[in-house]
Amino acid sequence: MKKRTILEKGWVIRDIQQTDARELFDLLNGLDMKTKSFFHPHSFDFDTICDICKGKQDHYFVMVLESKIIGYSFLRLFGYKIPSFGIVIKNGFSGKGYGTILTQWTVDKARALGYEKVILKTYKENLLAKRLYEKIGFKTVEVTEDNRQFLMELQL
Repeated sequence: MKKRTILEKGWVIRDIQQTDARELFDLLNGLDMKTKSFFHPHSFDFDTICDICKGKQDHYFVMVLESKIIGYSFLRLFGYKIPSFGIVIKNGFSGKGYGTILTQWTVDKARALGYEKVILKTYKENLLAKRLYEKIGFKTVEVTEDNRQFLMELQL
């Protein structure tokens, strides 16, 4: 099956590839401390990134602009039937609409893959992310036990 991409206004969103490992590693390890405090879905060590780029499990995507990865998203199953969504945009590219585009694309991909719902957790103080998710249609369904994060979901 041929991998699908979207090309518009200079950016492409596509399935992650093994050749993306070094660039994704650099993107994740170059995030500022505040972003890292909000986005830590897995280890950022090179071996973990290489395993992710093999694409054998779950669904991982990159957003590429002018041949450089500027965004990363995923639908992870963690052994369940409902995927957990995550996204991060490279330092210097946030606030330009790329997060909205990548979030909507990933949600549309989840729908195309046949999922009925997508879930996520976001820290209460991460107001920009919460607003983005609400704009896409996510609803807060509960607060985590430690009272630090919202659990949000989107019915597809």
